[in-house]
Amino acid sequence: MIGTVVRWLVAVTLAVGLGPICFDLLQWAGKGLRWPPPDAPALIGGAGAGVLFLLWKKPNWFIHTAVHELCHLVVCLLVFVRPTGISISNGKGGAVEHVETDPIRSTLIQIAPYTLPLLLTPVLLVRQFIITDPQPWRQVLGGAAAFFFITHLQALYHNVRINISGEQADLVKVTRPLSFVLIVLGLMLVTTWTIRVLWSGA
Repeated sequence: MIGTVVRWLVAVTLAVGLGPICFDLLQWAGKGLRWPPPDAPALIGGAGAGVLFLLWKKPNWFIHTAVHELCHLVVCLLVFVRPTGISISNGKGGAVEHVETDPIRSTLIQIAPYTLPLLLTPVLLVRQFIITDPQPWRQVLGGAAAFFFITHLQALYHNVRINISGEQADLVKVTRPLSFVLIVLGLMLVTTWTIRVLWSGA
């Protein structure tokens, strides 16, 4: 009971304290949108391919589960929590087991698949810091980033839909209010980053 109350208080504090900041960052990024963007054909092609993929292809549940569990695993390693096992199935869920840890790191691990764009992140990092000059590879990265941003939204939708209820569901363990706040904050930051990266360069 006490833990639930604390998580509610944390959710309210984060929403009030960080919500306006993240929203201001998103608005700031939005003001930089110009048409056409750099590498416009690649961005349009990547985004279009992402939308067509969502409409045409049902999720591959093995891949979806693998990415979901890898997000848990990556954050385990980032916060120095030793994983002890991982399981992935085709349509029957999966799990990452780890040693017992404190509530903060446990929450970060549990919420990871809903806030960490695992496939999009490396593409954005390369586009932002390594391949910045106009060239074919930058167009490839731009198209890939647009595609993975769309599929990240799809994965987020299914992750929330599947894990919104049930005793062992991530969002229930974190508590739904705190989960919702963290997801919204994460999505605003990811969208801001994506816009700033893809609209940089000439």
